[in-house]
Amino acid sequence: MLARARNRYRAVDNISAVTDRSPIELILLVYDRIADKLNAAEAAIASQRDDLLAEAITEATDLISLGLLAALDYELGGAIADNLGAIYNYAMRRLLQARLRRDAVMVREIANLLAGLRDAWVNVQQTQV
Repeated sequence: MLARARNRYRAVDNISAVTDRSPIELILLVYDRIADKLNAAEAAIASQRDDLLAEAITEATDLISLGLLAALDYELGGAIADNLGAIYNYAMRRLLQARLRRDAVMVREIANLLAGLRDAWVNVQQTQV
C-alpha cells in the first residue's frame, strides 16, 4: 500500500515537473535523460551486462526518437530542423551499432555530440530571457 502511494506521488510530481516547464526546458530535460541513459550504457559495457546495455540503448533511442525527433517542426524550423533530424537519426543508428559491437567509444561519441547540442539549447534559452 505504501509503495502504491509513493508511485502515485512520483507520477504527480513528474507531471508537475513537466507541465511547469517551458518548451526549451522540456527539450533540456530530454537531453539530460538521454545523457543518463548513455552513462548507464557505458557502465553496462564496462561491466559486460548486455541486458543493461540493451535497456539503456533502447531507452536512449526512444528518447531521441520520441522526445527530440518528434518535436521537430520541419515547416517552421526549415534547414535547422532538417539538420537536427539528420543528427538525431545518425545518433540513433550509431547507438544501435554501439549496442551490437558493445563499443563504449561509440556511446561516448554520441554523448558528446548531444551534449554540444544541449549546450546550444541552453544558449538559445539564455537569449530569450
